[in-house]
Amino acid sequence: MTSCEAIRFIGNRERRLTDTPVCPRLESCVIHCHRFLTNLDDEDMASLCRTSKSIQLDPQQMLFRENEKASRFFVVLSGRMKLVRINGQGRECILGSASEGDVLGEVAACAPEGTYPYDAQCLESAEVQAFSARSLKEMINARSDYVSDALGYMSEAVHRNVNEVEILSRPSAQDRLVRFILQLLPEKAGSATEEIELPLPKGLIASRLAMQPETLSRLLTDLRRKGVLDVDRRRVVVHDRQALEALSL
Repeated sequence: MTSCEAIRFIGNRERRLTDTPVCPRLESCVIHCHRFLTNLDDEDMASLCRTSKSIQLDPQQMLFRENEKASRFFVVLSGRMKLVRINGQGRECILGSASEGDVLGEVAACAPEGTYPYDAQCLESAEVQAFSARSLKEMINARSDYVSDALGYMSEAVHRNVNEVEILSRPSAQDRLVRFILQLLPEKAGSATEEIELPLPKGLIASRLAMQPETLSRLLTDLRRKGVLDVDRRRVVVHDRQALEALSL
């Protein structure tokens, strides 16, 4: 959740708009800690936060749709979203997911005439904080260091997208699944046993990895029989990362 002083004072009529609240930037504040926003100075951060608004979303409700003008970007405070596109045959293509601490629409918000590249729909009740794209672009245009930060962030986003494409390019369904799981694990193993939560229901993960749900279930069963991992609904416990990595070589 957020610990942002500026957001807490939204709508507080006893506080003058000229007052600049102090944003503590606590580790518990998902807004201040995100890579996209962390380099903004306190005054600009407070300005963005004070003109933002909270949005409550119900399951299946849309946050935004593909090709809509990106007038805002969003930080997910709670809940989970799925990111999808509809192909030419009208089928839903799963691109990814977003949960607490993730930012949505930020790349499109930085573009001069940016539009959202996908639909964002709630999987469960969610709360997001919506920020002005116009205010963000004005800040970036006014500060050369912000331009550099934005370019660095965009470069990282491109790198992540390349990794996603590389996973989907693998001809083996097992290889796609293994690489997907490895991508969810922290870069360095913290212990012999590592636990993660799948970001989407299994049916949607199967769609994202271009396989049938039955294929996904069979592959997970095979990995469990080999002693590599255990699965309990969306909870995955990896017992042997090296063995898992060996399956993707």
